[in-house]
Amino acid sequence: MVKTNPPTHPHEAAPTGATAPTRGVRIRVPIPGPKARAIIEGDERYLIRSTKSAPVVAASGEGVWVTDVDGNRLLDFASGISVLNVGHCHPDVVRAVQEQAARLPHFAGTDFYYDLQVTLAHKLSELAPIGAPTKVFFTNSGTESAEAALKLARWQRQRPITIGLLGAFHGR
Repeated sequence: MVKTNPPTHPHEAAPTGATAPTRGVRIRVPIPGPKARAIIEGDERYLIRSTKSAPVVAASGEGVWVTDVDGNRLLDFASGISVLNVGHCHPDVVRAVQEQAARLPHFAGTDFYYDLQVTLAHKLSELAPIGAPTKVFFTNSGTESAEAALKLARWQRQRPITIGLLGAFHGR
């Protein structure tokens, strides 16, 4: 008989016969707790906000769970505003980030050639559901993406005029 251990991370599947760790929402103190309130007061004092934030001050995350500074564990329905498709602190993602940070944490692909940028662009081109050759344009923000899409549309159609909505919103 082979003895199995439960997974060490919520993303890892539990081996047959093993029991996964107990998970669930855990509220230790009413939200916002005392530590969170102190941080929120500092935020209100020193930061300008363009949106209203939930009264949660995250301290750590694991999988779909976020633990706040007061020890409350909450389910992250927003997936980190949709950028954490595999959850918080997935071991493969953490390992890849650590390896890249040890190799080269940042290099401006707009100013120099960069092997990983070419590799990713090639992979994205292969995945694109287009029968013609494709090219990739990387951006840093929604604003850059919207501007690039506008420029591409103008260039493709050779029409200098674009119709837009007054007060339109394309990001946070």
